[in-house]
Amino acid sequence: MKDSGFSHGWAQMLGHLDRQVSSGLLSPDTVALPDLMSSYQVPGVSIAVGHLDGQVWAAGYGVTGGTTSTPVTAGTAFAACSISKHVAAFGTLRLVQDGVLALDTDIREYLTSWHLLDREGRQPAVTVRQLLAHTAGLSDTWYRGYPADRAPSLLQVLDGSGPTTTAPVRSTLLPGSRFRYSGSHYCVLQQLLVDATGVPFEDLMRTLVLDPVAMADSSFDQRFPHQRPHRVARGHHGGGTALPGGWRTQPELAAAGLWSTPTDLLRLDLEIARAVSGDSRLLDRDLATDMWTPQIPGGAYGLGTEVEDRAGRRRFGHTGLNVGYTCFSYVWPDSGIAVAAMTNSEDGWETLVSIRAAVDRRYATAVTTAPPGDVSGRYVLRDDYPIDIAVTDGQVTFSAAGQQPVVLRAEPDGRHLHPGLDLEIRFLPANGQPDALELRQEGVTQTAKRS
Repeated sequence: MKDSGFSHGWAQMLGHLDRQVSSGLLSPDTVALPDLMSSYQVPGVSIAVGHLDGQVWAAGYGVTGGTTSTPVTAGTAFAACSISKHVAAFGTLRLVQDGVLALDTDIREYLTSWHLLDREGRQPAVTVRQLLAHTAGLSDTWYRGYPADRAPSLLQVLDGSGPTTTAPVRSTLLPGSRFRYSGSHYCVLQQLLVDATGVPFEDLMRTLVLDPVAMADSSFDQRFPHQRPHRVARGHHGGGTALPGGWRTQPELAAAGLWSTPTDLLRLDLEIARAVSGDSRLLDRDLATDMWTPQIPGGAYGLGTEVEDRAGRRRFGHTGLNVGYTCFSYVWPDSGIAVAAMTNSEDGWETLVSIRAAVDRRYATAVTTAPPGDVSGRYVLRDDYPIDIAVTDGQVTFSAAGQQPVVLRAEPDGRHLHPGLDLEIRFLPANGQPDALELRQEGVTQTAKRS
């Protein structure tokens, strides 16, 4: 692996991470990565940065854990958690490209060894696209893994039988009506891929994704960590408590079963970025663009991909959380940069968010925010809930139903964020003038009409 020339800059940036990341702006409260790991009792972190031109820099921090703990290196494998879905989606789309599958075909055309039912035993019409996009409305399930000697088969997971600790996978929402993130979608997808091809899932992904993308230190085979125990980061619960056995077995391979390194993960995101530009030999432009396109209007998930596509902060990829591990892998396409980071702790997310915020500041597209127009006035959410907006020197002040006025933070894409709440505001024009105020909290959007 070659040192890219930006290694010094990265080492310097990881020496000044922001503890206060919610604003997106660098605060005076900065800390070096090892100190941040110590604060959250995260034993190990691995990070890799790659560019479309082939430059790569990677480093490990801390230790793998366990009684024979060794330093984390760029070659240390971690559980890739839900990034497994991102990889499985890429492989699925390669089968779509080859005509083996069709995105909008009913999954009943492919499933032979198991059938999806609703609670009354009926078979709903669900498509491959809906499985990939988490819009099929399947059971809300998080898969926690098993000790290796007590792991069920995938069919047992789907049926909720044998040693399985989760409920059967069922259709519980109207297919295609809304987004519901759940690993159950990818369990069904995994069985579908096996039925449609006749190839074990881990072998299929090796052929479709891991080998072509040169992800040599990655595998869906659950024997992988046992075959290289000194080159695997052992998982930890919160507070640094070691996970018994070091890691868990995940029969739900497509949902959460990948083992990988940050260097391997960023290779995939860079390949997808090339495909979106029409420069990939593995996936065509239209299918790659679908990966980056929200499948529900206004949503934040494409086909196996988390989407952050707003001016000033465009990134695409996936995050992950398994028992004992956390991780992310993203590409910032306007800068040609991909960054992946992995930890062996359930408490690793605060550390990862600080790293990701630093990357956003460095590589996200800079866009100048236009000053708001004439948005001043009263907006009414309900008869008993007025919202008053004032604009002074280009700053928007928000005051709602007896609350203290606050100055909103303007985003480049036209949104305004409340400084202390999970609340974003957008002004909706009509005939050239703001006619309504859209409020979005926890993914729920409400509209206040201008009085």
